[in-house]
Amino acid sequence: MLLLAEVRGGGGRVSEIVLGVGTSHSPMLVLPPSRWREWGERRDPSLADLADESGFIRPFEDWVESRASSIEPELSDEVLEAKGRRCREATDALAERIREANIDALVVVGDDQSEHIDSTNLPPILIHHGSSVYNETPPTPAGAPEILRLMDLGYYEPEVRREYPIDVELAESLIANLLDGGFDVATSSQLPKNRSEGHAFQYVHRHLAPPGIPSVLVLLNTYVPPAQPRARRCVEFGRALRSAIASSPGGRRVGVVASGGLSHFLVSETLDRMVLDACKANDLETLCSISERALQSGSSEIKNWMVVAGACEHLAFEVLDYVPGYRTAAGTGTGLAFASWGPS
Repeated sequence: MLLLAEVRGGGGRVSEIVLGVGTSHSPMLVLPPSRWREWGERRDPSLADLADESGFIRPFEDWVESRASSIEPELSDEVLEAKGRRCREATDALAERIREANIDALVVVGDDQSEHIDSTNLPPILIHHGSSVYNETPPTPAGAPEILRLMDLGYYEPEVRREYPIDVELAESLIANLLDGGFDVATSSQLPKNRSEGHAFQYVHRHLAPPGIPSVLVLLNTYVPPAQPRARRCVEFGRALRSAIASSPGGRRVGVVASGGLSHFLVSETLDRMVLDACKANDLETLCSISERALQSGSSEIKNWMVVAGACEHLAFEVLDYVPGYRTAAGTGTGLAFASWGPS
């Protein structure tokens, strides 16, 4: 285990992680709950093979047959609206905690789904150290369904190009300290594709981060084989990240965000509660033991939480809410989770 470094920052103060945040970033969080079923019906049957928490794979239709009787009560208008309200309240509470923490920088750990890194150059972990990233509305294809345009509004501001500052000094200090500590990371001063930041970071900037707060983006390749960092390596990276932050100049108060997860596209309440319980108990060995078979597709985003759990093991974990976000009778959707790490 890497210990917190005693290197002093500017003014004799130690840079430290004072807050951790875990949040889903699903389209379900930016669509009205009344449209969740429509979103699922539009996209989920095309997911031909869906895996449960053990990695057991069945076609979509087989999951409908085996799960419909237990899932259909979760799809009523009243239940969906209540779940949507809980998600909004939890998101607002997380945003308030970030504001109240009086942080100097926000390190965001998010998955990249071939938005910037792909098979031409596929590092397991990449840290961006350019001066800024941007977000702007992409061109809408002619005849695009209204629900796609509605979803876009949750990640993009219409007709606006928004620049978000990067804490370059912190980013480059993290890179150097990680390398000095024996943890090799890829770097990029300009994101590999000239396009808006990936959705994991868009969601945080749009819904959680205070305006103008500088950030550092950590792109984790959770999705695309063969260069997926394994569960134990993600926890180790989180611990190394904590040490690297402590060794950085400036005496910064740093927040760390895990953007993504939990289980999807087949919701597994068993897997999700195991992850949340392990974080609550600071049982990182349980997180390390989750099989790669269980951490594929959307559920791979749990690895973002593993990084932050490793970085925040000195802080107390609290679940603000967990909402099994079902959207079809097959049990597809997202395990929508909202949590924080803070002083006990």
